[in-house]
Amino acid sequence: MKKYIIGIDSGTTSIKAVVMDIRGNVIHKKDFKLTAICPRQDMYEEDMHEIWEKACLALRDVAAHFPKESIIGIGITAQGDGMWMIDKDGEPVRNGCCFCDGRASEFVDEWVKNGVCDQLFDLTGTRIFTGNQNGIVKWMEKHEPQALEKTAYILHLKDYLFYKLTGKITTDATDQSLIFLNQRTRQYEPETFKICGLEAYMDKYPPVLSAKENAFRIDAGLAEKLGLNPEILVTSGPMDVGACALGSGVIEPGCCCSIIGTAALHEMVIDRPLEDDVHAGMTVAHVMEDRWLRLMASLAGTPNLEWAINTFGVALKRQAEEKQVSVYDITEELVKTSPIGANGVMYHPYLLAGGERAPFTDSRARASYTNINVTHTLADILRATYEGVAFAMLDCYSSMPGKVKQITVCGGGAKSAFWCQMFADVLGTDIFTVKGDELGAKGVVLNNAVVQGFYADYAQAVEQTVSVRDHFVPDMEKHKRYMELYPLYKEIREALRPTWETRQKLFYK
Repeated sequence: MKKYIIGIDSGTTSIKAVVMDIRGNVIHKKDFKLTAICPRQDMYEEDMHEIWEKACLALRDVAAHFPKESIIGIGITAQGDGMWMIDKDGEPVRNGCCFCDGRASEFVDEWVKNGVCDQLFDLTGTRIFTGNQNGIVKWMEKHEPQALEKTAYILHLKDYLFYKLTGKITTDATDQSLIFLNQRTRQYEPETFKICGLEAYMDKYPPVLSAKENAFRIDAGLAEKLGLNPEILVTSGPMDVGACALGSGVIEPGCCCSIIGTAALHEMVIDRPLEDDVHAGMTVAHVMEDRWLRLMASLAGTPNLEWAINTFGVALKRQAEEKQVSVYDITEELVKTSPIGANGVMYHPYLLAGGERAPFTDSRARASYTNINVTHTLADILRATYEGVAFAMLDCYSSMPGKVKQITVCGGGAKSAFWCQMFADVLGTDIFTVKGDELGAKGVVLNNAVVQGFYADYAQAVEQTVSVRDHFVPDMEKHKRYMELYPLYKEIREALRPTWETRQKLFYK
């Protein structure tokens, strides 16, 4: 009988259960949309009850298509950062705060001014932003102290799902390494709590295990309820960025991965942490104990394009429906009629509530189009949107501490050959995509398979399951033109920065 492992991947817009074989091939999947809850312009929450309910629905759906004994494992990954709180009975205390939540800006801005931000960077290699847990804890302390008092455990989203599946309260080094761990020991560093004034809450944090150690059997009663094999081994971690890196085979120093999804996460594998002088981005423990990810976690992802099409492209959506093709195919054909530089229109893609967090951190950053005049067309607006995300990507890789060997693109943006070629042209670097879908789920499936002994180690798992799908070679003449435009992109951004603060004062006192 063939053996299968389910990968659960919970993001900001959906949660999915993906059945894969031991080689990481997608056999079946089911996903459900998640509801965004935005009480204020700078808040982004999700209902933890809804997430768990839809996780169960997805698991029950995919399990029904396979013999019970054939599914031997479940691996879990999810969005990182944010804050997910449960009480002593394991019930959610309130909605979860997502990674793109911006409510903690009052504390993060103060930490930037008084030097706490720099102290934390020296300890952890992470430039904090509003979606990190430390700022959200401080916000809860001030604005919802009753919720914090009721909280028994402060978790990350995958930790909550792992608890619901196994009854075990743990976390792993990938999530916690962002702000609370000693990077070398991968255990809590008390000083990171102390300098943020969070010592009182250390006992609310669960024990840290590696993704390989974070493995327990599924709760037997739950397995029966969901129609699952009661012997299933559930593993938790790595978090989404590490899972995508593993699933796309990015494990060697100098190799890079760009996840173009809700956020645009650009990461480089390093083998020694805290040894560069680039005071930007984050440092995350990779799934392997001797690897880390130097991460420029930009918020400039696919929502920029989705918003532009939904706002300006109603006619394009209608054409796509009539022709029964993807609206993105229609959009890209239109964009090709606008030249590099979009006839002078430039877009800065800071659309999400958290502003921007790499290679600079400013929760007040907001998106904008500049240099529009009466001659510009929809093609120019949309081309500027594509290029804005590509320039933000260049911004991040220009701040990486080492030489880029190659970049593998995954996430929703990897589906667009047009955009991948633009990334190659803008960066002047070869861009690869790999075969297969759902690379975050694949990463945790491979982790589960390593834990269960199907592979000797992660290197063997990658060697036997990852292969190149497409290779995009940069057009160096186009790259030359983009590099002429890039200083203007940076100049406009710096000119706009004072207006972000003014806007906040005027509209969000």
